[in-house]
Amino acid sequence: MAHYGAKVVVPIDLKKKPWEQKHPLHNRWHPDIPVVAEVKDGEVFRVEMVDFSGGGITSDYSAEDVKHADQSISSKTKMGPLEKWSNPFVSK
Repeated sequence: MAHYGAKVVVPIDLKKKPWEQKHPLHNRWHPDIPVVAEVKDGEVFRVEMVDFSGGGITSDYSAEDVKHADQSISSKTKMGPLEKWSNPFVSK
């Protein structure tokens, strides 16, 4: 199957909860959190993310349901970090 668009460097399985993902999700930035993907300088890439609810809001929710959703379900999950790889021997 042909792939179109930018390469996905961090995939998300929308059927899984944040803690079940292939790459760990976290709720803060910290230098001890390991790099989950490397990208090259100038590379176009895509990082998939979970929504603000961490999967708590599903396709069964209406716009009105989302408007009145319990704000405590906000997961504030983050993905990453990514590492930029630069090759000093390749000119732009």
